[in-house]
Amino acid sequence: MLKTVSIAVLASVLSVGSAYAGMLNEHNPNMRFESVSPALPELNERFVRNGKSVSVGLVRQIELGATPEQVSSLLGQPVRVTNRGGAQVWDYNLQFKTAEDGDIVCQYKVLFAGARQVDETVWRRPQCRELVLGHN
Repeated sequence: MLKTVSIAVLASVLSVGSAYAGMLNEHNPNMRFESVSPALPELNERFVRNGKSVSVGLVRQIELGATPEQVSSLLGQPVRVTNRGGAQVWDYNLQFKTAEDGDIVCQYKVLFAGARQVDETVWRRPQCRELVLGHN
């Protein structure tokens, strides 16, 4: 009986851990990222998306459970802070150097759960996610 209960407890702990493990560096373009689509004659400073130049290594340091202070020490202040379903959402425009394309500006969201800890991070563009995960 004890062995059966221990296996059940271990299985539930592992499943909870794996549920959280997949929440960093998600790709979800439907997560209400700000879109910019002007006609070329309308293109002005408002539509230029400049990102804060950061290294991939800094973004890789963001972990589940990190505090807002830890995130801002790595990435600086977000460009926008909103609330979504009880979570605080920080939006960043990050600029990375790439070997192929030169610079790439990536939209990145950091979601803080009720305990004010990182609960999820999301990329708008899959190539940004792949760059940070090292799959490029």
